[in-house]
Amino acid sequence: MKDSSKTKQALTEELASLRRRIGELEKSEVEKKKIEEALRESEGRLNTLYQESPIPTFTWQKRGDDFSLVDFNRAAVRITDGKAHDFLGKRAEELYQYQPQVLEDMRQCFTEHSVIRRDILSKHFAPGKSLSVHYAFIPPDLIIVHTEDQTDHKRAEDALRKSEERYRTILENIEDGCFEVDIAGNLTFFNDSVCRMNGYSRAEMMGMNNRQYTDKENSQILYQAFNKVFRTGEPSTGIDYEIIGKDGTKRYIESSISLIRNTSGQPIGFRGIMRNITERKRMEEALKNSERRYRELSVVDDLTQLYNSRYFYHQLKMEMDRVDRYKQPLTLLLLDLDDFKRFNDAYGHVEGDQVLLRLGQVVKRCLRRTDSAYRYGGEEFTIIMPITTSEAGAVTAERIRTEFRKEIFSPVPGQDVHVTVSIGLAQYKTQEDIKAFVHRVDQLMYQGKKNGKDKVCSGS
Repeated sequence: MKDSSKTKQALTEELASLRRRIGELEKSEVEKKKIEEALRESEGRLNTLYQESPIPTFTWQKRGDDFSLVDFNRAAVRITDGKAHDFLGKRAEELYQYQPQVLEDMRQCFTEHSVIRRDILSKHFAPGKSLSVHYAFIPPDLIIVHTEDQTDHKRAEDALRKSEERYRTILENIEDGCFEVDIAGNLTFFNDSVCRMNGYSRAEMMGMNNRQYTDKENSQILYQAFNKVFRTGEPSTGIDYEIIGKDGTKRYIESSISLIRNTSGQPIGFRGIMRNITERKRMEEALKNSERRYRELSVVDDLTQLYNSRYFYHQLKMEMDRVDRYKQPLTLLLLDLDDFKRFNDAYGHVEGDQVLLRLGQVVKRCLRRTDSAYRYGGEEFTIIMPITTSEAGAVTAERIRTEFRKEIFSPVPGQDVHVTVSIGLAQYKTQEDIKAFVHRVDQLMYQGKKNGKDKVCSGS
């Protein structure tokens, strides 16, 4: 289009030159005919170029303060769907009464002898079409207007712009964070959700590396995830890690990451989505705590906070199996409060519960971390002591007996009462039946009671 315009400009100047020659040689008839012939040839070439140009072109002539349409080429007929003839001789002020800028551009072009370009939405020559218009001054009184149909291009641009706007709107309003980083892990793009999760402004976040908002452990998690995606080229999902916000608040994040490649297929960065799963993690933790508490309640006695008899048999069987495999000693203790029914009858069950509670506390104080104590039933308690001989178990039993005897109870004002406990204990015999083992220890405990109570009775 640019080369065509230059050619027409050159031909127009040639036409003007020929006209000047005609003025100089009008007295010479021979020369005049030569000039007229050259002018006709030049005008013919110009007209051919004008008419055959693929660029829709309109010629306007100055008429006072307005311009009239005096000519157009075949391309102009096509762009106007054959209606260009209807506009011939019409004035610009009439045709462009709703687009006064067109007339103003013509006047400026004519006055300043300049070339003006403007994009317009046509309402007359090509209704509804987006046009790119070039105005050029042709001495002495013409304006040549070259027109390009940009409708499809504009539609594509509008569709792209609308698509980008929709994408941007969605991107900035979704709760998940979207981000891109370069190969070194520095942020190059992110939406507002990323800022909200981290508590930093856009300016602060741009170029930031994950090492700046994670601790060493979580930074390593991300490094390994990025490295895996880089090595395999495959996206990675379900990456859980923890970030530290600008205010120091920690948030749990779940991310997915994929590789970004350039047109040559070379990796240039990573793209990902990050989701704030802090609330979900809190709920999961609360659920775990609830489940743990439920399990504890199902195996723990409410009053003494020792394990209950149901859990006792489970643990004892497990320890007995371990002894059968590894031949390590195992000792079992069975405790029973002396004359506890008489105490309850005299002072009531509330005071009796205090005795049970205090015995549980004494037992806990006297045991090792490897030992476990249980409320077997009523006023009876059991203790499992892994990797312990009966001799070592007797030492612990004696400590419990003496410590509990020191406990002072005051069921009524001004009256101090001591309660004693009888303890039986025995070491497990390989392949012994669990009920037989418990019964054997139980009999040793009753033997202690028969021997005067407040006794530790040990068996082989």
